[in-house]
Amino acid sequence: MERPRESGTVVSLHGRASYRPDLAELARNQLAAARAAKGLSPGEFAELLSTMLDWNVSPEALESWEITATPPGDVLVAAELIVRQSAPGLTDGEPRDALTQIVGDQFADLAGVYASRSEFQAKVSASELLDEAKDIRMSGLSLNLLCQSYSEARLRQIVEDGTTLKALFLKPYGHFIAEREREEGYPEGRLSALTAMNLTILQERVVERVSPEAAQRIEFGVYDEPIRFNITLIDGQLCVAQPYLPQTRGVDSPTLLVRKRRVAGGLYPTFDQIFTTLWERRELND
Repeated sequence: MERPRESGTVVSLHGRASYRPDLAELARNQLAAARAAKGLSPGEFAELLSTMLDWNVSPEALESWEITATPPGDVLVAAELIVRQSAPGLTDGEPRDALTQIVGDQFADLAGVYASRSEFQAKVSASELLDEAKDIRMSGLSLNLLCQSYSEARLRQIVEDGTTLKALFLKPYGHFIAEREREEGYPEGRLSALTAMNLTILQERVVERVSPEAAQRIEFGVYDEPIRFNITLIDGQLCVAQPYLPQTRGVDSPTLLVRKRRVAGGLYPTFDQIFTTLWERRELND
């Protein structure tokens, strides 16, 4: 007598010689699911597909591909890109470019690469990065993103609302900032003066103007070591990192956008560790 199949036993369909997956039906379901995920009508989704494919997709064709016909391969790829496409800004921590998101899924946790800080800031503003952040950690040279590009009033507000901030500056008038001034071709003391001003802004215009409770959520210090990266870490998930290159200003250096996608491995833990090591060796700003 045939023994009854035990509950929970996995049955392999590949063991059945007669089994053939209905790939056309799977493709139709994938296309319908993509449209449903975006909450769009057939006409709206067809218009989006048309812009990505550079040829016209009619609502009637789309409905046919979802019900009876087999969708073309380029339509399926375009639909997948549309689903992955982020809304403007960084509301979910991803870059705007959908193809970059897919590449980032495959290559560590790199989510975007920009030729310079200027290019990055033209596409992603300081407000988009910091407005909704609950935990901000930054290390670099003068931290202009925080002290020059972001509103002081808004910074005070998010700290009052519970955001914590750790900021680490290259020590003004120290040995390594002087080396950086020479390397970038600045007059002696130029970067030191800028960094000292930013430290004053953070202390006098932010820390001293928030409640005592909020002030405890702001910590900052300096370090006098060779500068390798400018790093911004947000909520344990998002990182903006720039290398400091020989004879190249920081604003002209390539910028990496990193999104943590795994528990271990990838780029995010590397930059997290760099920040943590510098923070542990910091000096308090006098």
